[in-house]
Amino acid sequence: MDDGESKRYDRARICIDFGTALSKASICLDPMLPLEVGVKPLPIGAISRAEHPLLTPSVLYVDEGRMYFGPAALEHARRGVDSARDPLLSFKTVLGATDPNAALAAKLRPSMDPTGTFKARDALVLYLAFLDQLIREAIDLAPNIPNAVANARRRYTSPVWRPGTGVDKTFEAIFNEAAAVSQRLGNLFLTGEGISIAQCKDALDKAAAQPGNGLLETGIFEPHAAAATALAFTNAPTRYVLVFDMGAGTVDMAAFEFDERTDPPALSEIKEARQCSALAGDEIDRILVELYIRKRGGEKNREDEVKLLRTAVLSARDLKRELFATGKCSLKTGWMATTIRANELMEDPNFRTYLTALRNTVAASLQRVIERAEAAGADVVDVVLAGGGSRLPFMVDLVKSAGALKPSRVALRVGPLSPANPLYSSVDASLRDVFPQISMSVGGALVEMMPAQP
Repeated sequence: MDDGESKRYDRARICIDFGTALSKASICLDPMLPLEVGVKPLPIGAISRAEHPLLTPSVLYVDEGRMYFGPAALEHARRGVDSARDPLLSFKTVLGATDPNAALAAKLRPSMDPTGTFKARDALVLYLAFLDQLIREAIDLAPNIPNAVANARRRYTSPVWRPGTGVDKTFEAIFNEAAAVSQRLGNLFLTGEGISIAQCKDALDKAAAQPGNGLLETGIFEPHAAAATALAFTNAPTRYVLVFDMGAGTVDMAAFEFDERTDPPALSEIKEARQCSALAGDEIDRILVELYIRKRGGEKNREDEVKLLRTAVLSARDLKRELFATGKCSLKTGWMATTIRANELMEDPNFRTYLTALRNTVAASLQRVIERAEAAGADVVDVVLAGGGSRLPFMVDLVKSAGALKPSRVALRVGPLSPANPLYSSVDASLRDVFPQISMSVGGALVEMMPAQP
């Protein structure tokens, strides 16, 4: 990047969202540009050959001396259910750990890495290098994004709020090592044919000795990113916003007060409303798998039982998506196909217990925001549903029922962060189904427009 190009795009930012199930990346060319010009989700899924052009599976898999990434890793994992092997399915447990250094130092389980080669830190560095290659290739092929911004400063969304200023040194070091690995292994990440463990280990060792420049600027608290997206795209902003972010691993709730009197507008968090709960998409998957196993019936021996369970767990997210899209889902294992209908899940005692617990959790955060709104004389609170779980058909009604547990004169406007919601009519309609999922990466790239109050 020459000096002229660097100066022209010095306000550009790329934000990566390590979703539990799917990763996303977006770029903000300049926060002062109109949104339709300045903010663009990057088609990293198209580059990785995933199902959706904007989403790539957050998966690594070790198989026969090679490391696979993204869709290729998921495909190898599905073919490998007979070998008692597991994929590494997300980095949220590391990013959200109380002691991230301890989590990063842990060895991968033998079922994930039978060679005993890799620690969680190694896996994260390799996966970040994979994403870096996807991002660079997406920018290179995009007709409306200048190649110069491939070296824009990077951000990542975090499921936890890390107080203090400056970049967390642990994650800065990981980004720097990932940059060196990305440069060394390059297009090998994009072939889908995997990379040998020897090559991965060599690149990791050399990167630890001589890291690159990962261009990391900061981490962004995920609900803050979602709130920034909601308020940037809405045509009717309100003073109080509760973000309900349902991912695969956690449900995160955080509330913000929006102040348009400052330039740029400011977001300050209502900290007493913040919650993180495990009542998320993976919990629905677990209940669905248990229902499937009960309905199908077990196997005759322990080995076949474990194989059946592993197959069901790897298929759970696809089954859930099919169930809520069509009203039923089916999985064939061996000679037997077992179908579950939506009403069977909704009537399942475990699922009903889950819904009650989730409603009460939402109500606890919502009440804090309503109390603040009442004290300020506000008459409406926006509840923004973000993340992959935001489009579950029961979610809007569940949030409304949580608000009704304690009647208030403050009205609730509840809806997914999506063009389906008229509040967000400025969003490109072609992004309708995926917008709640990419909203974190979009908001993470935009968030300097609405800085948090100290």
